[in-house]
Amino acid sequence: MMVDRTNAPDLERLAAFGTPGGPALDEALGLFARLRTTPAEARAVDRLLARAAIAALPEPLLVAVACALVDRGEKKLAARLVARASSAPALMIRAGLLADEGDLAAAVALVERVLSRDIDWPGARERHARWVRELGVARPEPEAGAWDAAMAIAPEAPFELLREVGRGGAGTVREARDRALGRHVALKMYHRPDRDRAQLLHEARVAVALAGSGIVRVFDVDPDHGWLAMEWAQVGALRAVLRACDLGSLLPIARWAIPLAAALARIHAARWVHHDIKPANVLLTASGVPLISDFGTARRIGEPSPPGSLGYVSPERLAGRASDPRDDIYGFGRLLEDALEVTPPEVTGGEGRKGWPGLAAACTGGDEARPNDGGKLLARALEAGDG
Repeated sequence: MMVDRTNAPDLERLAAFGTPGGPALDEALGLFARLRTTPAEARAVDRLLARAAIAALPEPLLVAVACALVDRGEKKLAARLVARASSAPALMIRAGLLADEGDLAAAVALVERVLSRDIDWPGARERHARWVRELGVARPEPEAGAWDAAMAIAPEAPFELLREVGRGGAGTVREARDRALGRHVALKMYHRPDRDRAQLLHEARVAVALAGSGIVRVFDVDPDHGWLAMEWAQVGALRAVLRACDLGSLLPIARWAIPLAAALARIHAARWVHHDIKPANVLLTASGVPLISDFGTARRIGEPSPPGSLGYVSPERLAGRASDPRDDIYGFGRLLEDALEVTPPEVTGGEGRKGWPGLAAACTGGDEARPNDGGKLLARALEAGDG
């Protein structure tokens, strides 16, 4: 049989990826793209799969190989290849494969992770809307006509508004100064206090009931005017730390991840589920201590689950599961993923990573791998922090 050696040099060069003198990532991607248009495509895929069995491929190359496998109909192999990948292209591939298998809840959860990073990622919104319709669940949409509650704060309220530090579906958070005591507070002002009075009271009462280590302190509340005064965290929300790639505040991960797991353990031991564990709701004090805030959607274990934030809702909750601690564990895993994405090994030398990638994968995986509650999560986090 005649062997076509036209592409032999490209195949040999591609096979050398990851070895001394081998091609850099961009060159490898170019070689693979070129080989995909030739009869040597299957051999190129085999070369890279062989390399992946020795050492992890960079995600862009992993995605390229997975796309080739999908096109060849080898969907199960493609799914295994990107099972732990977290880049947006990899998540989109995983979502498509899950949807093909009929697991729409898991597919929606993955697309929401993409949308939480980039609302305009190509095809993500269309797939999300279509799969949500097929799934038959309601997802919250941005509400039109919400007004700024800062205009409604009672004139006699003892606060001087300083600056806005956060804005979400329920309300706006501002840094404020208590005129009488001189201390700074986080003042949350609900967009619609007339409608959301019960939710505001619920948020304050749950936070007070769970008061202690890792829970933001509530100082005062005015349900009639729709505001809640809380402890001020000097560093701010983990979301701002991640966006700024502030490694000084983020590392070591154990400094905030272990106390955060301990706070979730207390919440779950008290039979509550927070339901909104995300970067905007984890605050960091000047010493790096994490504080969980925003208990507006907290529910007792077993109660119906409320809607959640894009990208941080577990597939099981999307499918309609009642309030379960494992849904908070999923949010914790997503936080770890977010942190790991901005702490590349070449920048940190591996500091603070240790066992965190494996824990993140377990938390965002299926129920069979996910810790059952905060207590089990804390044990796993302590192991991860020890490396």
